[in-house]
Amino acid sequence: MRKSDAYFKVTGMVQGVMFRQTFIRGAQTRGLKAAASNLSDGSVSCFVYGPTDMIDDIIAKLLSGEPINSWGAMVDKVIPVPDPEGIPFEDHQVTSSNVGTFNWSQDVEMYL
Repeated sequence: MRKSDAYFKVTGMVQGVMFRQTFIRGAQTRGLKAAASNLSDGSVSCFVYGPTDMIDDIIAKLLSGEPINSWGAMVDKVIPVPDPEGIPFEDHQVTSSNVGTFNWSQDVEMYL
């Protein structure tokens, strides 16, 4: 099984709609290490590491045009970011290591 990483930025309805938690939880179900941070321009910076086929799967799901949770989180673009320009895993706001430490709303259904 080949592993790789990907840095990218997502745009769309991605802030104030539980996108980061939904993204991290969806990555975890695929065996991926993941991280996400809100950016000042309204987009979200993302990182994933793990099996290449699972990275391709989560990106395809993000680009499906369907909401990824019951709060209407939806991606309209995934913009690749070159590796040296991506935010390092440990510098992200939410990661697969710390996602459980946040007081997230319990009334969101996640589809990712």
